[in-house]
This record gives sequence, C-alpha cells and structure tokens, in this order.
Amino acid sequence: MNDEKQMEDLYSEIVGHDKVTVFVTPPIRFGYKQSDYLYLLYKELFRKDQFRFKSINRWRHVIPVIASIRNKPVILHHHWLECTGIFDLIIFFYTLPCLILYKWTGGKLVWTVHNKMPLDCKYKRINYSVRRWLATNADLLHIQCRSAIPEIAFFYRVPEDKFRFIPHPKYPAELMPRASAVEAINHRFEASIKMQDRLFLMIGHISAYKQIEQVCEIFIHQPIQKKLVIAGPVKKGQMKHFKKLKKMINGVENIIIIPRFISEDSVPEFLNASDYVIFNFSENLTSGGVHLALSYKKPVIVPDTLCMRELNRTEMIYFSSQQQLGEIIDEL
Repeated sequence: MNDEKQMEDLYSEIVGHDKVTVFVTPPIRFGYKQSDYLYLLYKELFRKDQFRFKSINRWRHVIPVIASIRNKPVILHHHWLECTGIFDLIIFFYTLPCLILYKWTGGKLVWTVHNKMPLDCKYKRINYSVRRWLATNADLLHIQCRSAIPEIAFFYRVPEDKFRFIPHPKYPAELMPRASAVEAINHRFEASIKMQDRLFLMIGHISAYKQIEQVCEIFIHQPIQKKLVIAGPVKKGQMKHFKKLKKMINGVENIIIIPRFISEDSVPEFLNASDYVIFNFSENLTSGGVHLALSYKKPVIVPDTLCMRELNRTEMIYFSSQQQLGEIIDEL
C-alpha cells in the first residue's frame, strides 16, 4: 500500500522533474475558486514552473494526441468519466479512439477513480468496459479513499500498487452569523425559515442515488420546527425523479426544496444556516459535499461505510440503515 502522496509527487513519478503540460478533463472552472474541486486540487501547482495546465472538454481530446505525436512531455488526467445518455454515447465513441491513439503514441495517462461505477448508471456494460480499459492503461490511478483500493483493484482487475492515495482537497469556509445566513436564504430564495427552526440540509444535485425521498419520508412525520432544506439543481436525466419527489412533498410545510443552481456566493449561507447536513447516498466512495460540510465544522449525518469511517472526524454521525437514520433524526 502506498503512503500518502500529493499531486506533484504523482506527476513527477511519471515524468520525473521535467516540465510537463497536464491536460485536465473535464475543464477546471477557474471562476469558482472557492468551490470547484479541480481548482482546489491543483491550486498549489499553478504557481510551479514545472507544470503547465490546460483544461479540455470531451470534444478536444485530439489536442493531447497531437502533443503526444509531436513528442511533447504531456500527461492527460481524466477525472469523471461516464455515459448517461445517447449524446454521451456519441462522445464515448469519439473519446475512446483518441485515448487509444494517445496511449499508442506514448502519452502518459492518469485516472481519478471517484466511484466504482457512475452514479445512477445507465449503459452499465459500456461504462464498465471503457472504465476498465482506462484503469488498465492508465500509468497511475488516483483515489481519495485508501479503504476502497482492494475493492476497486479487484473490480477492474488491476494491481493495488497502481493506486496513489491523495485526499480530497479542503474547501475554504466563509463563516457568517446564522441570523444573517437565514435572512439571506429567505431573501434570495423566497424561503420561510425561522430562526428557531432546526435546519437539516441536503445540498448538491438532485438525483436518485442520493435517496432524498427516503429522507423526506422521515421529515413528513417530524414537527414543523424541524425543517429539511433540499438545495441544488436537478441532475441531467433526473427530471422524472424530481417530479416524483416534488409531488411527494407537495404541501409538506417542513420540507423546503430549492431546485436551482446554488451560486458560490450562496453556498456559505446554506452551510452557516444549517444545524446538520444529511447525506443518504448508497454507492459513493467519497463525496465532495461531505468535505464541504466538514469545512464548516457542521455535524454530518452519513452512511456507515469504510470511506466515511476513514475520514475519522468527530462531527460525523453514522447510520447503517434507513431505520437508524430515522431514529437519529428523531433524537436530534
């Protein structure tokens, strides 16, 4: 098992200490310096002369291929990779030949394994085949949870010594008085939160794998002063799930749903206003939302998994079943 390494060590392990261009996909969102995972992951390397970063979308995979053909020192670092619909399927059939050609010309490849398979996965056979090719042909695999390495290595049939553990980057916290945060949410989103309410937050994209409806079932039977706030946009392909969820909570006064993109300015308001943050995912290895909540030192209610236990934070409250989740919420 490998010791903890940082991104600079990982890249230097592949190309030495020569100057190198790192192609990152999907693109780094430089406009979101407080909340973009990729920006926070690389921000320490932006100041180093050894590395030159270029963000590319899925249609621009030919660019690192050309650089590799020209014998330039390059690394292509793939993060999320999934096929969730027909449009993604078309992109897959374009991206994979580019990746094959890139490797054939000697290009160096890194893949960050965020989850075993895409969440709310469609086209399972295609997703697995492409991801297994990526795991097999990557020079190194980056993972944020040590405990998951044996399982992921077995799943993709690759050796465990190919993995490098680098933890999720920390989110900067912007603290503010709770009263100001509640007032801002009420004003921006026309919510009706009272200062005496006890707020439980579920933040991020609305999607089936987060099992929001099970949490809603618990809060339907809670007193009105104990409120659940669901804040985030509907994930692509999840509109049918959202409509079912919205119908389920129609008329429930202690469940507030805000199905909108939460801007970087508003994220601190939700975190400062909340008393607890709930995550009810079923298949995640790691979660950026959990790290975000922990940066605000909020009590975080999470499934009792190896990766969540690995974080080893006193703010974390673990549950092993939906019944136990209900019991925890009843007691808080």
